Amino acid sequence: MKDKLLKTKYFFTISAAVISFAVFAPNISSAQTAAGDPAMPPIILEISSSRTLSGTAGDFVEVHGDIKNAASKPITDVTAYLSLVDTKTHMPVDLEDWSVEKGLFVGTIGGAATLPLDWKIHFVTSGDYALSILAVVKDYDKPIGSAITYFHVAPKQNLNPGAVLPVALGEPIFLAMFFLAFKYRRDKKSA
Repeated sequence: MKDKLLKTKYFFTISAAVISFAVFAPNISSAQTAAGDPAMPPIILEISSSRTLSGTAGDFVEVHGDIKNAASKPITDVTAYLSLVDTKTHMPVDLEDWSVEKGLFVGTIGGAATLPLDWKIHFVTSGDYALSILAVVKDYDKPIGSAITYFHVAPKQNLNPGAVLPVALGEPIFLAMFFLAFKYRRDKKSA
């Protein structure tokens, strides 16, 4: 049983490593692009808000990045999107809850032009994460990626979980006041 559990753990660890490599392998492509690989579009992606991403679960932050066309010719049909991986579980995070705009259609980037990329994300759960911006260009079979930004989301300290505090305190106070008013009225009638 223990041996089977160990094999399952190794299977998930290796699977997570393969997924993480598949998600972040475009960083190698980005370096090749800068070196002039003809099979890749000359696009450079950068995250400019790497030091501002830490926060507390429930916070909203903005991810700022830039997409640059290193060539003199325009590049068309460009889409940029975020990729987020939980570094503890080594699994990709579904961005549906984290951001409304997972992908941004950039369209055409002029020759030697740089365009800003902005996403507003909501820190849903605490933990440690790795974030990368990826770009897909029509007629190219590999995505291009930015450098990875690591950040930490602290847990939210909630003194009123589930909003039960008003009920837990309010109900006994209300009942005590009701019974005191009832007793006062009954005592007043009997006197």
